[in-house]
Amino acid sequence: MLDDEKLTQPLGGVQLLSYTLGELDSDAQQQLEKKIEADPSLKDELAEIRAHLKLHQEVRKVAPRRGSYERLRAHMKKDGAFQGAIPGVHCMLRRSFMLAVLVAIAAIAILIAVGSSGGSSAAPDVIGQIVYHNPSLVMGQRRAEVERRELTLKSEADSPENTGAYDAFIWLPTGVDNTYSTIELGQNTEFKFTKTRRVELTRGFLRRLDVQPGGMGEGPFVIVTPHCLVQVDQGSLSLEVTRDGVETQISVGDGSARVYGLDSDRSFPVPAGYCTSVERGKLPDPARPVLKLTLDAVATSKSLIQVTLANDGYVPVKVRRAIDADNVFRDPIYMLQISHVSQYSPEEGVPENVTLPPWPVTPEPDVSSDHTGEVWLDRGEYYRFTFDISSLLVSTPPVEHWLRLEYRGDLYGPPGEARVRIDSNNLKLDLRKR
Repeated sequence: MLDDEKLTQPLGGVQLLSYTLGELDSDAQQQLEKKIEADPSLKDELAEIRAHLKLHQEVRKVAPRRGSYERLRAHMKKDGAFQGAIPGVHCMLRRSFMLAVLVAIAAIAILIAVGSSGGSSAAPDVIGQIVYHNPSLVMGQRRAEVERRELTLKSEADSPENTGAYDAFIWLPTGVDNTYSTIELGQNTEFKFTKTRRVELTRGFLRRLDVQPGGMGEGPFVIVTPHCLVQVDQGSLSLEVTRDGVETQISVGDGSARVYGLDSDRSFPVPAGYCTSVERGKLPDPARPVLKLTLDAVATSKSLIQVTLANDGYVPVKVRRAIDADNVFRDPIYMLQISHVSQYSPEEGVPENVTLPPWPVTPEPDVSSDHTGEVWLDRGEYYRFTFDISSLLVSTPPVEHWLRLEYRGDLYGPPGEARVRIDSNNLKLDLRKR
């Protein structure tokens, strides 16, 4: 006949786990420690349990989104996971009988809750929150909140949401503990979320998307427009469907994005500080820098060079002027790279290319312009200054020179903030004719 008392004693592995977690009382703990000292196999098993627990502790914590239980329940019901879930009484042990009864009661209660679908609609899938603001008239202006509510998933048949006369801010928990993705939307923007990390933009302006990685196995954040599909693993960008509906414009400020034509599986990478556009039925245009830097010789002077830093993108950006009065940067913001061909002589053979050390650029005094701090550049606007290279000409041979300027400032704007380096064109300077 079976011994009930022995059958209900915990197994050795269970005791070791309880010991590791500190759940045993003092007497049981002392008895188990004596067994561990006497049995080397128990020591090995205890070390394996501790290593396993340490591995679990190092795995990042994942916070479930709102509505996760409802979505899981719906999937389980659809797959038939609840069929035959009512437990029968198959226990041979008297001490387990009451526990089985309690489990059966709980299972029946779950089945009643799941099965009572007549006439009651499923709860909406809440994935975040949306806050409406009065539209901002000036960049960075503080806006008054008008309304806030829960953001829910929509089906393909549902109509998109519209921000109307307001700007909006969307807050999306990622599923990873204490991390969120956010989206700023402009007026008259139509959109809808069909998945937790998939938004369809029908028209309007996603002024800034700050995308953080999702939970394990969720994949990239996806934006679908009438012209393209954009995937982002992590980064900041802006995305706009133009008012005439002809194209979608994408600008990346931080991280990177992959852009696809709607009928193509070929992706076009767009790194930080670059932008692109896509028309309906076409592939994306090659990515180009948001900022365009050019060097030109001043016609009225032999030693003055003109610098133009223009916004060649789709969104306003904030750039740094040439003088770092606040000492924000360790190195100069604008740095001139110089190379030349050494003096040729028949005895020495083929001339060699010589690259000189980088040369910091200092703007010429200009009473009409300020060259310190930062400046916002709207699309098509530019910041311009001139600098003198006469001191450079004194110490170099009269040969052909090539000048290239580097902008080493930060790129600021609605897409986010990115550390970028913009190179100018190569300006040829022939000192033999001077």
